[in-house]
Amino acid sequence: MDEAISPELALVCPELRLKAIAALPEQDWDAVLARVRVRPLATAAPARRRQRIPDLLMPLAVAAMFFLSVTLGTLVLTLIADSLR
Repeated sequence: MDEAISPELALVCPELRLKAIAALPEQDWDAVLARVRVRPLATAAPARRRQRIPDLLMPLAVAAMFFLSVTLGTLVLTLIADSLR
């Protein structure tokens, strides 16, 4: 093909979809499977366990920072409003 086909057009037009599929290179499935080998569960489990704690703490830290900033911002604005009366 000379020009790129937009994904939206390939979804709507069956002829363009077939042209886009025909233009794709042939996959070497042996190479794909060699890259995506499944590791044994025993070696992958400790890495997941170590990574899981920061994954759980990050949303809590962001929520705590948001809570503190909103609370302190409200407190500062209340003090400013009371001082201007």
